[in-house]
Amino acid sequence: MDAVNHNQSAELIATLAQPSSSYKNSARIAVAGLSVFVLLYFALAGWFLYTGYRLIFLADIAGKNALLGYLMAACALFLAFFMVKAIFSVRSAKFDGLLELTAEQQPRLFAFLYDLADAAGAPRPHKVFLSERVNAAVFYDLSLFNLIFPSKKNLEIGLGLVNVLNLGELRAVLAHEFGHFAQRSMAVGRWVYVAQQITGHLVSRRDKIDDFLAGLANVDIRVRAGVAVIQLIIWSIRSLVETAFHAVVVMQRALSREMEMQADLVAVSLTGSDALVHALHRLQAADDAWDRAVQFSFSEKSDGKPVRDVFAVQTHVLQRMADILDDDSYGSAPPLPQDDPAQHRVFKAELAQPPRMWQTHPQNHEREANAKRIYVAARIDGTSAWSLFEAPQQLREQMTAKLMGNPEQPAPELEESLRRLGKIYRREHFKQRYCGIYFGRALTRHVGNAGQLRDPSHPAAVDELAQLYPDTLKELVQRQRMLDGEAGQLRALIAGVMSAKDGVVRLRGEEFKLSQLPAALKRVEAELEEVHGRLRAHDFLCRSWHQGAAAQLGGGWREYLDGLLALVHYAEHGEADIRDALGLLRNVIAVVTATGKTKSEEVTQVVNEANRLHSLLERIHRSRDSVMIDRKLAERLELEGGWSAMLGDFKLPMASHENINDWIAAIDGWVQQFAGALGGLRAAALEQLLVTEALVARHARAQSVPQAAPEPSQAPEKYARHLHGDTRPRQTRLGWWARFQRADGILPGMARLAVAGGIVATVLGLGMVVNDEATLHVYNGLGRTVVVKVDGHTHTLAPFTSVHTSVSPLKQLQVEARTAQGEPIETFLGMALDIGADGVYNIAAAAPLAIQTVSYGTAVASPVQLLGAPRWLESHAHIFFVKAPDSVKTSGGATTRSVLDGGGALPPAQQLAMLADEGERQRLIQLRARWDDMALPYAVEWLKLTGSAAVLEARLKLAPDDLVLLRAQQELAGDVRSAEFCAPYLARSAQHPDNADFKYLALRCPPDSPESDRQMLAAYARWPDHPWLAYASSTVMARSGDPLSAIPALKLARAKLPQMAPEIALDLARLLRLRGQGDDLSALAADSPRLKWLLDVEQESGLYFAPSRAYLHLRAGRLDDALANAKSDEWLEAHVMRLVAASDGADAESIKRALNLPLDRGTDPGTALLNVALAMKTGADIKTYVDTSTTVFSVYHPPLLAFLQQLQQGRSPEAAEQRLSGLPVEVRAYAYCAGIALIGPKAPASWRRIANGVLFASERPYFKA
Repeated sequence: MDAVNHNQSAELIATLAQPSSSYKNSARIAVAGLSVFVLLYFALAGWFLYTGYRLIFLADIAGKNALLGYLMAACALFLAFFMVKAIFSVRSAKFDGLLELTAEQQPRLFAFLYDLADAAGAPRPHKVFLSERVNAAVFYDLSLFNLIFPSKKNLEIGLGLVNVLNLGELRAVLAHEFGHFAQRSMAVGRWVYVAQQITGHLVSRRDKIDDFLAGLANVDIRVRAGVAVIQLIIWSIRSLVETAFHAVVVMQRALSREMEMQADLVAVSLTGSDALVHALHRLQAADDAWDRAVQFSFSEKSDGKPVRDVFAVQTHVLQRMADILDDDSYGSAPPLPQDDPAQHRVFKAELAQPPRMWQTHPQNHEREANAKRIYVAARIDGTSAWSLFEAPQQLREQMTAKLMGNPEQPAPELEESLRRLGKIYRREHFKQRYCGIYFGRALTRHVGNAGQLRDPSHPAAVDELAQLYPDTLKELVQRQRMLDGEAGQLRALIAGVMSAKDGVVRLRGEEFKLSQLPAALKRVEAELEEVHGRLRAHDFLCRSWHQGAAAQLGGGWREYLDGLLALVHYAEHGEADIRDALGLLRNVIAVVTATGKTKSEEVTQVVNEANRLHSLLERIHRSRDSVMIDRKLAERLELEGGWSAMLGDFKLPMASHENINDWIAAIDGWVQQFAGALGGLRAAALEQLLVTEALVARHARAQSVPQAAPEPSQAPEKYARHLHGDTRPRQTRLGWWARFQRADGILPGMARLAVAGGIVATVLGLGMVVNDEATLHVYNGLGRTVVVKVDGHTHTLAPFTSVHTSVSPLKQLQVEARTAQGEPIETFLGMALDIGADGVYNIAAAAPLAIQTVSYGTAVASPVQLLGAPRWLESHAHIFFVKAPDSVKTSGGATTRSVLDGGGALPPAQQLAMLADEGERQRLIQLRARWDDMALPYAVEWLKLTGSAAVLEARLKLAPDDLVLLRAQQELAGDVRSAEFCAPYLARSAQHPDNADFKYLALRCPPDSPESDRQMLAAYARWPDHPWLAYASSTVMARSGDPLSAIPALKLARAKLPQMAPEIALDLARLLRLRGQGDDLSALAADSPRLKWLLDVEQESGLYFAPSRAYLHLRAGRLDDALANAKSDEWLEAHVMRLVAASDGADAESIKRALNLPLDRGTDPGTALLNVALAMKTGADIKTYVDTSTTVFSVYHPPLLAFLQQLQQGRSPEAAEQRLSGLPVEVRAYAYCAGIALIGPKAPASWRRIANGVLFASERPYFKA
């Protein structure tokens, strides 16, 4: 089941999918307009906040204007709150009634959708939902959050649409939706939706703020004057926001039209030009049939017979409506001509259309012309669209139940529901023999008396029956409908409700200018009246003939027909009268509420009109007993209690000032009750009338005598008449003051804009600028020198340094950061800082920040607060980017200082651990890999963390022979590099045998081996000053039996390889400690944050994190104190517990507790192997501990495990130690720790010496010297 027409050429698809210039321009204009609106809105709200803040700070407490200043500040903050609260009025869009599908539930459907999305070059839908609607749509989960952060696109598929389209047409509709999926400009609609909620809340809603102001105005006349000023400002803000947003909506709707056209072309490129047009044609009937099906289904539900499958009802309605309208094209695709199908048109342009500026979708004829501009022929798959779904009948019934609200009553069989539906659509007046003359047309409203509708003395000759309902009547009915449509469109054009393309109306081949439209309307109305006259004459003939024939038959049949005709007259006039009265009431309400404020006399006007409507309803209800329904009609209505039961009770009170709001809320229901009853009576009476006329005609032809007629129905003698043309006059134009307030029209709109703009400008002009200072702490977390220009001042910052500068508060700061070579890093406007505030600018958000609490005396430090990697923030920390003092003066003996510091110089792993968001981690990795100087520590590691060669390749293009970059290229290739990968390095070294850099790269590329170690040492002997060869050789030496021989090479490497300083410093420190020279390693610690932390843990000074003091106790052998000190940190407590369990003096309970800890807590290189040793020692199962240790030590683990196993088996320590040959000294030290834990006093003293020397207090258990 293909989702795409694969016969189209790639060139054609690309041509059609290419966005047009008008689409691009509309997108730019819409985005720009919306951006301007949002910026202006927030700028105005921000200005009021800013002004209130300034006035509070400027107020002189002892001055005479202090109170005025505070009052003005309160007003400004009040206005700010008024604007800001509207932002939080945004509510997430709800999509009730949707059923989410998954690929597991509907594999065919999802395969179809994914194929179609891929072909359209669009993202696949995030989620797929079913609805019952005749619709397919792409939508977002809209909320205030999504105004900033994009949400993924979801697809809605309406089963009401699936039910009426074939597979080819549904494919075209969904291809159109995937055309939207590919449009980035869809986000504009999302933003406009959110902005519309904000604007609507601000402009239209009257809430507690307005009530508060109204109440405040009643306190005192002097207060009332001030309140009036605020109310005037609020009106001005509302007016400006509304005007600005109207412009945004116009731009967005222009873009929406272009987006629809573009999405249509995507559908054409994938499915051809005709499928989409046919789908659009079907949808017109599908919508109508769906509304009728839903109406029927809810009616059945109210009768306790909920429908099982509403989609089957829709299909049945489509078929019946096509028969009733005698229109083969109703709900069906029109046939394509054989010749020149590109010129064939299904849709034709209407005389008029809604003003283009308010349209969100193009007209159908425009969409068809667009689809066939480049005609693409393609076969339309006629397979049922339901074939895409698994268990379609189950889905249909599930969605029907969802639509019906999951009714409790059991649903009857579908055939029973369709039988009841068929009964409705088999009504007599729907039959084709009547040529549609009784469908959608009033039969009696042109006369005031039912007796005027027939001539009782008509001779009723049998041969005259042939003149009734001739075939020519169909053409007359169709002409009446056409003229009705033309007249309606002309009236809309004259009223300005609709517009004409190019200002010219083309009516049946004749062109009319706008000034000529009244004359054209008169001509159409004259033609329409002539057609109405002919139809009414035919009605009169039908009624008269059957009246005459009934009189001849006798038996009361003429009276019976008269009674039915009287009921039709009564019901038609009554329903039209109350609906017209309701329309007038709505018109009056709309007029008096147009400005948002209603005066007492206007409320009276609404009450009076409401009570006129009430009188009409009451009159109908009072005369209910005068309506007599005959036996046959009652059976047709399935009525047992007569007209009174059908009409129901009437308990609506008269309207008054006190209850008018509740009254208006209830009136629609009452009118619908009465109008529905009258409409039902009219339909049943008309059907019974026609059935009876058919009966009379049969007997007249057969010259037979029927049984006596039932007692005839009766209508009241007096009831309201509502003739054609008796529509109550409406007010169609507001007064000048209302038009000004609503900006209704060009001149009123310009006037309101000028007045409101002038008022707001005056308010804004009252502010004064405050000049004071704030402090900005600029931190460079990048591994390169950065030149920063902020607030007009330029500062040069070395890597991982900071500068502190004074800046202007209360305004955004222009910030620009460049490299020392002038390459731009970022430019932006920094958030305004409060007066006296401390701001932090973390350049390019290149380092995580944290606030650490330093405690003095008996004060308790708070946990470290991780801030992520923000670019800009305000902070209340005491100290910024420098070490806290060793001591402070305090009167209480205890205090703390908060220190905000940056982690730019930390190892990448530590920095990434300080960030909670994975996206933020990836951003930081890419940023540091892009900018860090390769001569600095960790630059290579940042490149490796990218996991991609893209950044590295970009840097290599600028420096193709850079040794560090080429070395990083090898690192990215993994630990085991193939011969093919290493070949270029070997070849380059062979071509340049005297180049030490190339020799180094060639030697380190292949896997380690004794031969490669020998060659590396030989190369170092040849080039003894080469730092990289020295560093590589030191690694070889450290694995030998004499690790201390690596110290000179490490010292050389440390002096010349700053980028490797952290690793080299730590390695060198371990060897110096092993040699007994570890008393002062501060110089090395300056190069390695890891070493610095390890040393800090062993010293009291500089230890800010209180739980880390546990290692001081452990180092001194105070095992219980170590455990007690670590309790406030879960991971550290577990780590200390594992070290304690392996220490000299640990009891069995400590070992048991350590082995019972979860392996994800407290496990690192210092404890992973200890876990294995302790398990061996106690006879526990070692498998899980071995697995964890394997993960930690990787390739080193097999010899480490063999070492422990030989000790466990009782082999001598010296024999077991042979397994550790060639391992790095640090790894060997971890092995010795595990060996000591396993065999205790049997371990050689050298193991304790090496463990205590190479490893630091936080890396090893406590061992006695």
